[in-house]
Amino acid sequence: MVCDDKPKNCILRFLFVEESIRNVKLMITCLTFFWVTSTIVNPMPGEINFDDFRQFKISEIEDQIKLIQEDPLDAVEYFNLGLAYMGMGRHRQEINSYLEAIRLDSSYANAHFNLAMAYDLLKDGKVAISHARKAEFLYGKKRKHRQVRKVRRYLNILDEKYGAYRNNYPH
Repeated sequence: MVCDDKPKNCILRFLFVEESIRNVKLMITCLTFFWVTSTIVNPMPGEINFDDFRQFKISEIEDQIKLIQEDPLDAVEYFNLGLAYMGMGRHRQEINSYLEAIRLDSSYANAHFNLAMAYDLLKDGKVAISHARKAEFLYGKKRKHRQVRKVRRYLNILDEKYGAYRNNYPH
């Protein structure tokens, strides 16, 4: 600290600055403590606890079922129902929803890709690879090159897990 004033003024100014720094440090410590304790008690905005999440997913499934009842020929609603089941870890029901979406729209590449992931979670590599290949073909047909690359990366992962199956399918 440069001080051109009288020594007494320099010392007073130094003590004032030192006291200000101490106050700022104390304020930061108090704010940090308050933030940490409030975060432990109350989740951050946008975060929910597990029970609330579960309840939200259950209501999402119920809403999708109502939408399907209104229009049972809408493949997108079955796909969305599959997504809701996926969020709950209900993979068998998820698979059934995607299969119904594909029954209604056989060119539904997203449903094939999600089916591949669901079957992979259930350790059914042969069926997972089959649906991934179908998704790759459908995305290619629609010229969705980013999705084709995503599926190919996933097929490489499946190949590492279930390598013997991939060789049974033409490239």
